[in-house]
Amino acid sequence: MSDPRTAATPGAIGEQQPGIRVRVIGMVRGRELDAYALASLAGNNVVLAWENAAPWQLDLEGIDGVMPSPGQLTLYLSSGDVLELTENEALRTFSARVLDRACTVPELTRGLRALGSLRGTPGPAHDRWFAPLLAARRAVAGISDAERQVALVDAAVIAQQLRRVMSDIAKELAPAHAAMQRALDAALNEESEPVFAALERLALTADVLRVSALDTRLHDWRRWMNALREVFVAADQAWPRCAAVITHGV
Repeated sequence: MSDPRTAATPGAIGEQQPGIRVRVIGMVRGRELDAYALASLAGNNVVLAWENAAPWQLDLEGIDGVMPSPGQLTLYLSSGDVLELTENEALRTFSARVLDRACTVPELTRGLRALGSLRGTPGPAHDRWFAPLLAARRAVAGISDAERQVALVDAAVIAQQLRRVMSDIAKELAPAHAAMQRALDAALNEESEPVFAALERLALTADVLRVSALDTRLHDWRRWMNALREVFVAADQAWPRCAAVITHGV
């Protein structure tokens, strides 16, 4: 019964909600499975505690999709295996909890060097530069519905807002010189090209996620979330270059 990829060691499961008794049917590593277990969530794992074997921990990162139906929950694993949890009406609530946990937005600013540090040359321009991204992060805080997240984080809108910020900064730096404004605006746009490239990738992953099938929804959500994280990293890396343009001109 024990699968070496997922078997939990004693004490490894940690705190978890009381399990619900389910019948688990599927195919794992070419072996047919049909057994009863207590299904629960513990941290970032779906735990299947078997009656006569060591429990399995299925990391949510290793689940590509979740398909709920009345009295049943199908888990599509990244390995290509499929597990059907059945014979319990509580599976509808359990599946919602799995999706909520799997699609929780992580911290997006941890490890960024320019945002929120003296190194980042804090000031009005710095705050305006990061404002569109921080607004997007606030918009999805506490929201675990993938469709709502994608709707609230619109890559095209963020790109438009960033270009407006750069244009406004250029006008403020050279209020009486239209040619200098254009040069500053062009220099800021050049230094921030990686940000707009990352935003284009974010838009592409969002398009995939909007039409994603349930069996790949979590996989596609993780790709979208990784793309969003890359936007934050690109903006953080671009800011010192933009700050240099603002400070020293072109």
